[in-house]
Amino acid sequence: MRSSTLWLGTLLCIAPAVWIGPAAEAQNWPTRPLRFEVVGSPGGLPDTVARALTTALPKSLDVPMVVENRPGAGGNIAAGVVAKATPDGHTFLVTGTNYAVNPMLLPDPGFDYVRDLAPVSMTVAAKSILVAAPSLRANDINDVIAVAKQKPKAVSIAIGEIGTPSHLAAEMLAQYRDVDLTFVPYGGFTQAVPDVMADRVDLAVGAISTGLPLVHSGKLKALAMISPQRSPLAPDIPTTAEAGFPELQIDNWICIVATGGTPAPIIDRLDEEIAKALQLPEVRDMLAKQGVEIFHLNPAQLDAFLKSESSRFAKLLEHSRVKRAAP
Repeated sequence: MRSSTLWLGTLLCIAPAVWIGPAAEAQNWPTRPLRFEVVGSPGGLPDTVARALTTALPKSLDVPMVVENRPGAGGNIAAGVVAKATPDGHTFLVTGTNYAVNPMLLPDPGFDYVRDLAPVSMTVAAKSILVAAPSLRANDINDVIAVAKQKPKAVSIAIGEIGTPSHLAAEMLAQYRDVDLTFVPYGGFTQAVPDVMADRVDLAVGAISTGLPLVHSGKLKALAMISPQRSPLAPDIPTTAEAGFPELQIDNWICIVATGGTPAPIIDRLDEEIAKALQLPEVRDMLAKQGVEIFHLNPAQLDAFLKSESSRFAKLLEHSRVKRAAP
């Protein structure tokens, strides 16, 4: 009886620590520098967002913030680092549309996107622009579709890596309008621009931050914003929705993701701090220079958004004529 009493007393002493552990951990968080694993190289949009947050989060959370660029495998390298990290709220992923398409492109990357990663915050979105050479005999997206229907494969469009916004936009244009386009692969929009200007490729899709200056300089012609709304940066450029194609839309969005199993209070706290940071003038100015718009979603909203985008992209990729090779 005495040993049972001692055992019960010991259990009662330790039980509170077991049950309040996550709350106590969140209350004391963070205890060391935060690491933000970025899916792209320095200078890209994910990197820009991470660097912008470094101007604010270290002050509000009172710990340093380390940005680690891990390009490669369509974002799976950086995602894998975060997925396999200790879920204590000190390692996060800065990612984009690849997060919504990678589970379909590479079903077994060594971790599970749903189980091993957890949404934290949506931060920004950059509108995409469809451009052509000034000499192209098409003034809008309807002209392009008319030509493509008359002459299958006659219209070519540059695409980036499989699953990137430029590739997804090209798939939408081809599949939603039932036209046979010639896809021409490039490392990115900037690599495709010289060939578009030289009429070697008819069309390209790029982020407004890189495409708009070329439109303003007369080197490229804007055919449409691939978006439901016009951009305040280019209010004179019509949208695909205005052209009668509301389903043809894609933004280059960037979100923050945690390791799966990270305590919800920690995720909520970081989301709150990110939301505050996005309203700071110095952060907004830095992001505005990249042509992006603040697009904040909290963890629950981001989770719903990602599921919606994943479903939309799954249908596109199911009928895609191009596939990503395993890394």
